[in-house]
Parts: sequence; C-alpha cells; structure tokens
Amino acid sequence: MTRAEGLLAAAPLGERWHDFYLLAGTAGVTLVGLLFVSLSLHVQVLFRKEHGDFREMALQAFQGYLYVLVTALVFLLPADDTRWQLLAYGFINVAMLVRAGIRLPAFLRGRKARVGGTAGTLRFAAPLVAYGLGLLAAVEGLTEAAPSGITLLAPILLMLMSATRMAWDLLEYVGKASKGDPDAAAG
Repeated sequence: MTRAEGLLAAAPLGERWHDFYLLAGTAGVTLVGLLFVSLSLHVQVLFRKEHGDFREMALQAFQGYLYVLVTALVFLLPADDTRWQLLAYGFINVAMLVRAGIRLPAFLRGRKARVGGTAGTLRFAAPLVAYGLGLLAAVEGLTEAAPSGITLLAPILLMLMSATRMAWDLLEYVGKASKGDPDAAAG
C-alpha cells in the first residue's frame, strides 16, 4: 500500500467522497468570495437599521458557505483517527445550529418591522435542517461503521442551495434598495 492509498483509506468517507468534498469546498469558498465582493459594492444598504433582516440573511448566507468549506476541510484532512473528524463535524453542526438559532430572532424582528410580517422566514428552515442532518451523520458515523450517504450529501446540497438562494435574494434586494426602488421594501 502506498502512502497516498493509506491517507485516503484513513479518511472516514474513503476515496469515493474525496472529489465530492473537494468540489463542495471549492464551490463554498468561491461563492462566499463572490457574495462578499458583490455585497461590498452597496454595503451601506445592509447597515441601515430598516434593513436588519437582510443583514441577518447575509450573515446566514456567509455562514452557509463557510459551513460547506469547513466541512470539506474536515473530511479532506488526512487524519488517522476518523472519530476525531466525525466529532469535529458534529461540533461544527452544533455550533452552526446554535448560531443560526441566535440569528433567527433578529431576522424575525427586522422582517416584522420592515414589512409588517414574517414573510421569508422559511429561508432559515433549510439551513436548520442541514445542520440537523449533519449532526445525524456525525452520530451515525460515531455509532455505526459509517454514516449514510444521504446524511452526508444532503447537508452540503441543502446548504449550497439555501445560501445561494439567500445570496440571490440579497443581491436583488440590495440592488433595488440602493436605487431607491419602493418594491425593495416588500422583499
């Protein structure tokens, strides 16, 4: 067995998941960079008090992309102890779940103040489900031979889709609000 084979064999998910996490991590870091640059063009909009809900949405989108990146880094680590990687993954999911839970009330307050309701609250549902599935994958991996494919795949896909949807909503909203478009208030 060569050294490279030994490293891949030591990864908790094996060689078959290597390319998936490599691509997911690359997508996450690329998209967080694009979101950062695009929002920085009109960042003053997000820091107005009346746009607090979209500021929280921006933070959640960034967190979603960072989740994908950090998860990929953990699973691409050539570690000898797969339990460490699964424990780290479980910790990442718990930390992100707590942070999203802390962010949700601020989002709801901002949304209610701006549009008089809580429309768009479901934007936070997909990340919460993703963190829950990620936590389930970590528990499965720690208690069984290996986590199921769906609990490894679903959190990454959900997070990429959710964060990208939030990012699109943000870019559309910031573009309208920076031009003084009254339709931005309904976002």
